[in-house]
Amino acid sequence: MKRIALLMILAVSLYSCSSDDGPSVAFEFAEITASDLPEYFELDEEYDINVDYVLPSACHTFAGFEGGQGENEENDSIFEYSIRAVSSYDPALTECTEENDSLTGSAKAFDKFEINSENYTTIRFNFLSGFDSDDDPEYITVDVPVGEPEPETPEENTNE
Repeated sequence: MKRIALLMILAVSLYSCSSDDGPSVAFEFAEITASDLPEYFELDEEYDINVDYVLPSACHTFAGFEGGQGENEENDSIFEYSIRAVSSYDPALTECTEENDSLTGSAKAFDKFEINSENYTTIRFNFLSGFDSDDDPEYITVDVPVGEPEPETPEENTNE
């Protein structure tokens, strides 16, 4: 009787280890639609930068941001950030039964963003906004000057 009980426990434990159990998670990019960047950055000031996004479907949830940074290859006075919004979903779902009033959202991409180097005159943000028909990424590019821009002077009237 003890052997039968042991075999039953072993069989149940092997069955419960099936790799098909439970949800799986996959990731997909969400479309970035806007940001709240300032008109210019001041040295040693802190900025919170929020980004608006659109999820691919109601089955997706916002997972966070990923990206990279570095000097611009063509102009060393420009420092660039590439930002992508990431969403997660369960690829095993064949139909989305989740209810979502809105696919749009907003999240903080940078908390206490600070420029502390005078080496750069421009900070460039490349926000992934989608993909074209060839699956090449498309970006919203925003250049933010470092330091308050010089006021524009009106052109002189030469028709006097």
